[in-house]
Amino acid sequence: MATLTVQNFDKDGLDVTHASAAGGGDVFANDATQRTFLSAKNGSGGAIVITITAQTTSVTVAPFGTLAQANITFSLGAGEDCIIGPFNNKLFNNSSNQVAVTYDGVTSLTVAACKLLAP
Repeated sequence: MATLTVQNFDKDGLDVTHASAAGGGDVFANDATQRTFLSAKNGSGGAIVITITAQTTSVTVAPFGTLAQANITFSLGAGEDCIIGPFNNKLFNNSSNQVAVTYDGVTSLTVAACKLLAP
């Protein structure tokens, strides 16, 4: 499992640097602002399923009550790009305040963690 460095961006945008996805999955920091996203590019000839691991199945958030959450799964088609997130830190952060992501294949899959700075 590799740790992705979070790249910050603002209203002016960001030239995102993607890295090869790790076969055992990746993690990235997700602080209390909950403005972190995962960007992925599938350069392979087939779909790849990306799974964001929920660390709990429910949490109580005032004033909304109890929020239920399962893992997020996203099927990224051949040659496609996507952005997934942001992630609620109470549902998706592990004990190290990181979001964990796995892939059902990593051939020609590149990923980047990006955080939107305050407007």
